[in-house]
Amino acid sequence: MNIDIIHGIIGAGAATIVWFIIGAIVYMNPVVDKIYKKYEDHPSVKNRKDVKTFIINTFVFSILIQCVLFAFVYLYIEPLLPGTLLLNTLYFGGILTLVKIIPRFFDMWVQSQYPIPLLGIELINGSIGSFVIAFVFALVI
Repeated sequence: MNIDIIHGIIGAGAATIVWFIIGAIVYMNPVVDKIYKKYEDHPSVKNRKDVKTFIINTFVFSILIQCVLFAFVYLYIEPLLPGTLLLNTLYFGGILTLVKIIPRFFDMWVQSQYPIPLLGIELINGSIGSFVIAFVFALVI
């Protein structure tokens, strides 16, 4: 098997940029913002006074590093995927949701006092992000 590192890096970069934009839309829209504001004083919700540091850390640690890792997983399993844009997106997006989003949701639900409505937002938006990343990989890689 031959893994094309250049395609992986290009795919990871593209997915990072696209997910950062889509993430801003799904997390910073007025409906979600209103829900988060209701819980901003909840003890399990971290106060993010330094927004610049939060955005930089989110971009680097929550998006970029994961997209690089996911890109190489995608390259590795791509020969096993159906081969069409739609099906590769659905399969790999489903895989990301099953191995990343759902376990994280249950972990936070069981081990924290994080508000249920916010957990729901994380589950939905994280799933959207998984399929967005998968779509970019299927398109670019």
